[in-house]
Amino acid sequence: MTPWARFRSSLALTITGWIFGFVSLIILGVVGYLLFNEQRVLEEELQARGLLIATHLAQQGVDPILREDDYSLFKLVQAVRAGPPDHPAQRERILYAMILDRQGHAQAHSDPARVHARLDDARTRDTLVRPVLSVVPVTAPSGERLYDVAVPILMRGLLIGVVRLGISRAEVSGLIRSLAVKVLSVLFLLMLVGIWSIWRFSHGIVRPILQLRDGARAVQAGRLSHRVPVDRPDEVGELATAFNAMTEELAHSRAEIQEKEEMRTRLLAQVITAQEDERKRIARELHDETSQSLTSLTVGLRVLEGREERPEVRASLADLRVLSGKTLDAVHSLALQLRPSVLDDLGLVPALERLIAEWQRTHAIPVLLETNLRAGPRLPAAMETALYRIAQEALTNVARHAAATSAGVILELRQGSVSLIVEDNGRGFEVAALSGAVRDERSLGLFGMRERTTLLGGTLTIESAPGAGTTIFVAVPLVSEASSADG
Repeated sequence: MTPWARFRSSLALTITGWIFGFVSLIILGVVGYLLFNEQRVLEEELQARGLLIATHLAQQGVDPILREDDYSLFKLVQAVRAGPPDHPAQRERILYAMILDRQGHAQAHSDPARVHARLDDARTRDTLVRPVLSVVPVTAPSGERLYDVAVPILMRGLLIGVVRLGISRAEVSGLIRSLAVKVLSVLFLLMLVGIWSIWRFSHGIVRPILQLRDGARAVQAGRLSHRVPVDRPDEVGELATAFNAMTEELAHSRAEIQEKEEMRTRLLAQVITAQEDERKRIARELHDETSQSLTSLTVGLRVLEGREERPEVRASLADLRVLSGKTLDAVHSLALQLRPSVLDDLGLVPALERLIAEWQRTHAIPVLLETNLRAGPRLPAAMETALYRIAQEALTNVARHAAATSAGVILELRQGSVSLIVEDNGRGFEVAALSGAVRDERSLGLFGMRERTTLLGGTLTIESAPGAGTTIFVAVPLVSEASSADG
């Protein structure tokens, strides 16, 4: 994973994004509400000011209307349009001002060209029909938004005219825009500070989690001495304490397992050594005592057979002599399987040759032996015994389970290690299924081969598939075995 991808998927960035997004939504909502409320207040103030100006103009215009003094009305309209001396900006706010009679004629207008003109628009008709104070938002022909303020001019309850003002809303919009820019600028700076603060806060939360992650990876890699610093009294600190306790317990358990494994290895080596010694003793007794007794028995039967004159007795003695010979051969074969003397006398290669010759004679399956150890010094005795037993067990499995038509044994010394390969072209099997199955004869044999290989500090690999044969690879370091043998 690239650093950028790791940063994008980090928990600190996620926490920062969620907190910043949530706070930003709240702040933007509050700011939006405040700006909306401020605009509403300014709009109401603008409408109230327009009504105040129009009402004042209506009060001053009563007498000029009754006198039909158009000039005075014109001066009043111009005065309103110009605004007070201390407030010249009112000229920009009031776009138009007019005084209408009851028929809708402009008695006075801020635009001299429209004086005495009759207005027949909907707004004018509405103000003449319903003579009440009113403020209506409209849009000027130029596209500018404004409020049209209408105030009736009454004389003893009778309508004698209407005052209409057009007040621009641009000032309010400008104030709102200016205020929004200022507020958003401040918010932008505050958000930058907030992002930095949230990032620091999130990093402070995530840091112990990252330490726990690194600790878990260290434990996964086998470094059980690794400890996570505990610098917080909260739940995260309790988790770090529990993690350290778990790691310490794992280290203790692994030490116990290693000690038990070493003890098991020593006991297994002693058992195998005792087994081989017992096999050697039994094979020697079979060869020296039992074979001699059977040989003597065979010779005696032959002597008796030669002296006996009765045919039926001689036939019985001949049968007993043949049976004695077969028993002697069986004892020789049993002694050879228990502990071939050629392995102790001549070494591994002659022992394998004799094993393969006997195996081919018994099972009628050709086996090819290839080795580069015919010349040179012999291997350590423990290694020779283990490799011989592995090859013997592998060939036994071939005979019992493989249904093969040919097999091969390769024994080589290369780069300080001895490799033994036993392969066949039989039916094969699923290695994973056999490894996880209940122990049967084949799996027990493979387990024994693996244990012997482990005692030599080597490795055993099995390659097989249904219909593709089986190959067993054994690699044993020669130096370590020689060293262990010397020790």
